[in-house]
Amino acid sequence: MSKKSFVKGATILTVAGIVAKIIGALFRIPLGNTIKSEGMGFYQMAYPVYAFLLIVSTAGLPTAISKIVSEKIAVNDYRGAHRVFKVSFRLLTVIGITTTIIMLVGSPLFARMVRNKESIYCFISIAPALFFVSLLSAYRGYFQGMQNMTPTAVSQIVEQFGKLIMGLWLATLWIPNGPQYGAAGAILGVTLSEVAALVLVMGMYRGEKQKIYSNIRRSPKHMYYESTSSIVNRIANIAIPVTIGAAVMPFISFLDSVIVPGRLQYVGFSKREATSLFGILTGMVNPIINLPTVFTIALGMSLVPAIAESYAMKDRKSIVHKTTIGIKLTMLIGVPASIGMAVLSTPICKLLYARIDADEVLLAGNLLMILSIAVAFLTLIQTLTAILQGIGRVKTPVRNLFIGAILKVILTIILVGMPSINIKGAAVSTLVCYATAAILDFIAVIRYTKIPFSFSDFLIKPLLASIIMGGCVYFSYDRIFTALNSNTKATLLSIIIGILVYAIMLLLTGTIREQDLEMLPKGRTIARKLKKIGLLRKS
Repeated sequence: MSKKSFVKGATILTVAGIVAKIIGALFRIPLGNTIKSEGMGFYQMAYPVYAFLLIVSTAGLPTAISKIVSEKIAVNDYRGAHRVFKVSFRLLTVIGITTTIIMLVGSPLFARMVRNKESIYCFISIAPALFFVSLLSAYRGYFQGMQNMTPTAVSQIVEQFGKLIMGLWLATLWIPNGPQYGAAGAILGVTLSEVAALVLVMGMYRGEKQKIYSNIRRSPKHMYYESTSSIVNRIANIAIPVTIGAAVMPFISFLDSVIVPGRLQYVGFSKREATSLFGILTGMVNPIINLPTVFTIALGMSLVPAIAESYAMKDRKSIVHKTTIGIKLTMLIGVPASIGMAVLSTPICKLLYARIDADEVLLAGNLLMILSIAVAFLTLIQTLTAILQGIGRVKTPVRNLFIGAILKVILTIILVGMPSINIKGAAVSTLVCYATAAILDFIAVIRYTKIPFSFSDFLIKPLLASIIMGGCVYFSYDRIFTALNSNTKATLLSIIIGILVYAIMLLLTGTIREQDLEMLPKGRTIARKLKKIGLLRKS
């Protein structure tokens, strides 16, 4: 994969991810206003369990499929690549059926574990989604291994549209019966959205079938025929460590749903108050800090097959080049996102959740300020994990994230149990977890890839540009709000100003150079115009 096509794949997924996040926000924000903080608490009690079982069934397998398919296509073994898809599809079908049954049968137990028996309706509503997502993952992994990111991108958008339309409709329809039913309606929309995405991807596969079989016929017939057991073993060797690593944070989120409400009740909050506080943190604030990860998730999907291809061909120069690009792009997104969201934490929450209680908005803003710092570390973890997976070091990020997760559990128990800190302790523990894992991953990447570490390019320049941007945003919001007396206008205009200031600072400091822009669509044209006005340094 050339550096241009590698970035193109990430760009396709990023654009789709942004659209999906916008649609997701159109779902989450009115959902929070419809079912309120208590309903969001019910929603978030069930969703971490679903996410954990979903990770177990799908996280490592698409990565393994894309990595193995990419390696086979690199040597023109299209027949072997398609056989990997067929074997993995059968495997994921079994896994999907198993996890769905576990969720359905175990729903009463899960409801008792989160200390709220009324959450059982949410667990039942989400269970069938596990089966449909499992099948969907087989198709996505195959297409990603062929370096075709369009099916994954389009299906992500369809998923979000399904949640928006069906989830909100069902939540609105059922909320008169109580917040637990409103949450169950919203979560049933998730299941229906996965059905729609699966139908779409199956159709796209049928559309590509003629081309796929044409490539298979052109594959050399003397290529090694890999047995089913061999393929399953290769998939397992990659998927199991990746799955364990991907399951760590959902499992910790599940533990949070058990620990945090209990510790809040321990320090004097009622059951309803504890549920609401937990809903503010996990249902209102966490989705905001996950917005910048749309880029790094897309980048990671593109990085794994790209680096795996270079690693299979023993092209160290290409590995170093792709790794450097990946880390640099991540820092250019993560650092300004952290600072920008920290500066505008309360205004952002006021903008998004205008219909909830003012005290809850203020608390959400305080929580967002803490978790904003974690954004840079979270984005870095995702990219570094993809790099390590691409070079076959799949166990390393698992170990590092597990170390961070242990620290998080310990700190959550201690800090949430302190009356003066309470729910903020859960946010602080998350920050410590991400920071620990990111630092350990970064050390591992430097060790195994031998990339030339540039402290200035990787950290100093993005940080300098972000600090200046943050200062401009802070003063802009204050003055615009004073002039217009509108939080919405002041917040949106300040964000636009921040983006423009940050872009200019990247050019003036030489963080972005001509060769960087040339990797983007229409990059040469953009570079030529910027050079004319003196904002771009030559390569």
